[in-house]
Amino acid sequence: MSSDKGCDQHGRGTPIASFAYTDQEKAVLAIARHYFTSFAAPQCHGWISGISCALCVFGDRRGPEIAVAVLSAVQAMRRARRSTFCFNSPDCDTCAAHVTPHEQTLMSALRATAGQRREAAQGHAALLCEGNPVAPLLRALETLADRALQPNWPQSSVVPLGAAGVKSRAGSM
Repeated sequence: MSSDKGCDQHGRGTPIASFAYTDQEKAVLAIARHYFTSFAAPQCHGWISGISCALCVFGDRRGPEIAVAVLSAVQAMRRARRSTFCFNSPDCDTCAAHVTPHEQTLMSALRATAGQRREAAQGHAALLCEGNPVAPLLRALETLADRALQPNWPQSSVVPLGAAGVKSRAGSM
């Protein structure tokens, strides 16, 4: 993992602890960040780290389906968005300990979906999709919430906020 050397000191966002995310939500965010890195810097092959993170946190049985569910949500959002999505690097401890406003909106949409708060989920999805159709994103978030955010599920390891691998800085896709 990298230090904060060379990172944007001002654009990191809010400390992750401010949101009281569950370990499962932190893992989903970490996996998504690896996928974001794949799209922002394809030569980094962040998707490999995303899958590894899912396997590490959710295990060999559930990890693959959660990795695909996260990717499905990311892809649904990417297809609808027209502007850049700003995210923090999963490979920098300091950056990974913060949440950008875009990441916060994604996680709020996931939480609202998991909590069956349909109107809230639609509102967050509308922001993420920039007014474009939200149905594909909402379907993907429902699948992701069903797979990854199960209550009382034992984890196989500590959730990695950063992960070994590509050393990248905060980015956008």
